[in-house]
Amino acid sequence: MKNITLGVLLSCFGLLATGQANEGSGTRDTIFADDQQAEIMYNQSIDFYEDGHLDSAVIYLNKSLIRKPGFKQALYNRGQLKYELGDYAGALADYNAAMAIERTDKAYFGRGLARFQLGDYPGAIEDFSEAVKLNPNFAEAYYYRGGAKFKQEEYQLAVDDYTRAISVKNDYAYAYNDRGSTYWKLGDLDHAKEDFYKATLNNPTLAFAFNNLGGVNYELGKYNTAVTDYTAAVKVDTGYYIAFNNRGIAQIALGKYAEAITDFSTVLKIRPLYAPAYNNRGIAHYHIEDYHNAIADYDEFLKLVPEDGEAYLNRGISKEMMRDPKGACKDWEKALELGIEQAAAYVKLCDND
Repeated sequence: MKNITLGVLLSCFGLLATGQANEGSGTRDTIFADDQQAEIMYNQSIDFYEDGHLDSAVIYLNKSLIRKPGFKQALYNRGQLKYELGDYAGALADYNAAMAIERTDKAYFGRGLARFQLGDYPGAIEDFSEAVKLNPNFAEAYYYRGGAKFKQEEYQLAVDDYTRAISVKNDYAYAYNDRGSTYWKLGDLDHAKEDFYKATLNNPTLAFAFNNLGGVNYELGKYNTAVTDYTAAVKVDTGYYIAFNNRGIAQIALGKYAEAITDFSTVLKIRPLYAPAYNNRGIAHYHIEDYHNAIADYDEFLKLVPEDGEAYLNRGISKEMMRDPKGACKDWEKALELGIEQAAAYVKLCDND
């Protein structure tokens, strides 16, 4: 899911009216001066935020709140900034303080996001529900409530919320994508495919939506179409190693082993420790009878995932093809030890020898 930037983030609150203070009231004059200073620091925080200096923006909101502790908008904005900086507990504290002054749909939404990131999905659902009570057209609140329900494996309820989000905002690409993912969980590949396709139509820059569309087409046995989808994903994001890996898997299904090897090699250039790419490239090398490189790939994979029994089985088969029966038997025995029942037949060959 995407963490959205709230539409109200650091909207300019404006300076207080500069009417003349009552003469003879030193306390009132001091409060007025503090309010002015708080507003000045608040507006400076906006400048820092717009320049991309989030830490400095927080510092100036801190200064503003020292001058005016009950400054609701400063509390609210600091909560949003802390959220963007990954300080979800700090964001939650600020939203709580702001909501003690006034409860708004956006405050409930912001606190819901913080709770979501902290893994408090029931609390997040509660907050998003309050947000949509106050604002029935709050598409993002429906969307994130759907996400919280997805996390709780309440998939049909999640679909309902994504549908509500789309009914408010019919070009909501993220909601289409996540509803597609939920349909996929429910085993409804046709609706999943339709939603992923709509996500790509409404936002052609969503590489993961193209990747997901490819995944559904792969499961449906449409390997050429899947390759096309994965290709669209990596055109949008040339560093999207997962899509390269998935395209390689689809290429294997098509018998295009050289193309698959190229894709898995690209993955490893982008992310050298991505273990599945070594295993998958090993399979592709085996299919073109390049057993030496297949073994080398399984070696690298098993360094990263030492308890994968299938890799031992496959490396053993490659070693047998390289006329290394002792090495093959050792791998098959390890595969059997790790619970790969298919390895038993190979181990019997070793016993016969």
